[in-house]
Formats: sequence, C-alpha cells, structure tokens
Amino acid sequence: MRCRNCGHENHRNTGKCDNCGFSLAPQTDPGKDKRAAMQKPIGDSGKGSVVTLDLEAASKSKFGLIGFLIFLIGAAGAVFIVSSYDRAVSEQEIEVAHEVVEVEVQLDSLPIMLGTDIVYVFNAEGTSAAPRTNVDLALIPEGTKVSFLGSGSMSIQPVVNYMLQKINSNDFRFLAPDSLFAWVDSTETDYMAVAILPLLSDSAEIQPVELKILFTEEWFRCIVEEYNKDIVEPADGYGFDQRVFTRGFDQAARTINRRNTEGRPVHVTLLFPSESSFGDAMEIAESVFVAIDSLGYEGFNIKWVNVTN
Repeated sequence: MRCRNCGHENHRNTGKCDNCGFSLAPQTDPGKDKRAAMQKPIGDSGKGSVVTLDLEAASKSKFGLIGFLIFLIGAAGAVFIVSSYDRAVSEQEIEVAHEVVEVEVQLDSLPIMLGTDIVYVFNAEGTSAAPRTNVDLALIPEGTKVSFLGSGSMSIQPVVNYMLQKINSNDFRFLAPDSLFAWVDSTETDYMAVAILPLLSDSAEIQPVELKILFTEEWFRCIVEEYNKDIVEPADGYGFDQRVFTRGFDQAARTINRRNTEGRPVHVTLLFPSESSFGDAMEIAESVFVAIDSLGYEGFNIKWVNVTN
C-alpha cells in the first residue's frame, strides 16, 4: 500500500514504511477507530475528570510606567518655571495726564526798560555798581550788551573810573559795552542815554581816527592828534553852546575829510573837567551825539581830565 505519511509505495499492508519508517497497519484502520482517541480526555480516561491547566501570568513590560513618571516630572518642572518667573505681557500704554504747573518767573523790569541785557547800577557815591539783569550770570553768552546807570548828581570821576575798569577787565572780553544812562529825576523814571564804545587794543586790524572834544568853562577844543590838529574856540561858560560847537567841530570834520582815511571809522572821545557832575556830562554828550551821528562818527569814549587855567 502507499504510505499515507510520505506517499511511498510499499506493495504491502503491514510492517513499517520502507521510506519513512511509519507503521503501515494503523493506516488502514477505519476512520471511526482513529477518531475514538480524540473523544477521550487527556490523561485520566474516567468520566468527569477535569484537566487543570497551569497557566502562568505573562510578565508585563515596565517601560510604560517609566514614561508616565517622566511625563509627570516634566509637567511639574514646567509649572514651577512658569510660576517662578514673570512673563512678558504686552500692555497698552496708558497716558497719564500731568497737571501743568506754570511757575511765574519774576523779571527785572530795569534792563527791559533800558533795552540792555545787563545794567550796572551805581551806588550813591559812584564807587561801585551792582548788576541788574534777566540773564543767567553763570552762562552769559558772547556779545551780551552791558550798560551803566547812575544818578546825575554824582561826580563824573568815580563813574568813569569804574566803567573803564570794567570794560578793560577780563570779564568784558566777550561782552559788548552798550550805553551809559543817568537818572534825571529823584523818582528815577526818566533818564538820559548815550552810546559807549569799547576800548580797542593796539593790535586791532583797523585803528579808528580819534577825535577828542574838550569842554571847559572858557574853552572848547577839538583835537585830532593823528593829524596834529588842535582847534580852540572861546566858550562862554561850561556847557554845550551850539554856535561855538558848530564852529569848532566843522573845522575838525573838514580836516578829517581832507585825509584819505581808507574807510577807517571815526571815534569820538568826550573830555570833561574832573569837577564835572555826571548829569552835566550826560547833557553835553546827548547834544554832541546828534552832530556826530549825522556824519557817521561813532561815540563815545568818555573821560575826565584835570583842567588848569
């Protein structure tokens, strides 16, 4: 018969297969007998016997638990960091309305009235003067105008001495001498004013032609030292006499005009006797200013001299 296990043809029904060694006899048993063994319980063939299976629980992997623990630790760290540090939050700018407080600055009316930046006001004797200004004296800009003011009853000597001392000092190197003022009343509401010139150094590029005018009780003189010109006219008392002044001053002006001054300015210096009062000198200076201004001359340097008869 053919072996049902390997298919070898043995030409017999008994014994073992010549090829695979399986027994040939059971292979010819009826199918009923072959299935009978499958209908019996394993082990005990008695009825009611129960086969107890020893089932061993499969071991579970611990990787899931470890991963869950790592997640919890990371979440706790994130919460700690967020709660420990301030987060940048964009906030809308809120405009706070500040109350504007206007501080009223008390201005000195005297410099404003006189039209100058700084005015030195003389004491009663004319020996010293205090500045009145609306300019910050710690930050005085270059070219600041400086003037002098005093009572007309003072002697001219201390006024001129103090003024020239100030103009020639280092404090005035970058300042501009402006005017000389004199009160004409006791209420100090009305005043006389004449322009004053800074003293030029010998190193200046253009030296002016200097015209000196002297007023005394008996004489009126116009002096141009550069051209050796000294014009003397008799005067009838101390003061400004228009007729006498015109006669002498016109001669001095013609002398200057005949010279080739090459555009040099003409500066006028007024000389007064040492016993003159500041008010008298200012009255004469105001009258002279009209004449020299019409010719384009500049003034004044004001000085005092000792006059002897």
